[in-house]
Amino acid sequence: MQIREARIEDKKELIELLMQAQELHCKNRPDIFKKTTKKEVESEVIEVLESKERKMIVAVNDKEKVCGLVIFRIKEVENHINLENAKILYVEKIVVDKKCQRQGVGTLLIQEMNKIAKELKCNRMELSCWSFNKEAIEFYKSQGMNIQRLNMEIEVGG
Repeated sequence: MQIREARIEDKKELIELLMQAQELHCKNRPDIFKKTTKKEVESEVIEVLESKERKMIVAVNDKEKVCGLVIFRIKEVENHINLENAKILYVEKIVVDKKCQRQGVGTLLIQEMNKIAKELKCNRMELSCWSFNKEAIEFYKSQGMNIQRLNMEIEVGG
């Protein structure tokens, strides 16, 4: 397994992975997540690949098949009234192909994120995870991550 920057040639596989993630979210929270088309996901892939702020890395197997991806960016907190100054590597999305889960792909991606965060002199790495995604929560905990905060909600109609 190799970790490298995503390329435009990976587009088809990147779309497939992001569609898998979207389907999981739609299935579990249809009140929040809408069904998106491959065309919409393709637009996001192209936007990330062309972005200077957002980056994407992939895990590829020995046949150059994309097995996982991470989309991330750097967030800087400066002169905030309540928060200490910080440089944060923020993981927007992490997806491992259903067929490749439990094979160490996620661990390699998290390790690479930690390496990049250290190289960029970040204070920490952060990501968000939906409460329904128990497997992901347990995986992140197994990687040494801790719950930082909880978002609460109540439906009020409308």
